[in-house]
Amino acid sequence: MEDMNILAFFLSYPSLPIDASDEVSDEAIKRGDEFRTYIWGEKGIDVLLKSLSYVDYGKDLKRILFQFYIMPCDYERIHIKEIEQYRKNEKAIGIPIIVERSFFQFSETERREFLVSSMLSKFTILGNVVRNKKLDINMTKLVHDFSYNLKTFV
Repeated sequence: MEDMNILAFFLSYPSLPIDASDEVSDEAIKRGDEFRTYIWGEKGIDVLLKSLSYVDYGKDLKRILFQFYIMPCDYERIHIKEIEQYRKNEKAIGIPIIVERSFFQFSETERREFLVSSMLSKFTILGNVVRNKKLDINMTKLVHDFSYNLKTFV
């Protein structure tokens, strides 16, 4: 059966230098594992947004891939774009979001608010791509459904 979800998620654990100590490596894994729960945990964003099917929003976008980069190194950071190019053949677009070290100092509520507000702000940029490329996608409905489905997340 084809995956109908319009939203998908990718997570990049913190980058480490080759000579990173075990302590630094363990910390990076801990941060990545901790962040994963906000996306794929029992009450994670992915679970709450599973019902958003691309067929409900138009014909030109089947997949929006939110790419979370946790504490990227400087080299990685300079190659992360605000939004990726629309891939016409796949009817897909990647949307990177950088998660800084400070995220892990936030309260639980602040972390959840950060995730929702970061994703919503990227929808504004996506709306510009949709307009510029004249894509058939109902951004108003998508943003409304996204917000509605995440009201229990925050």
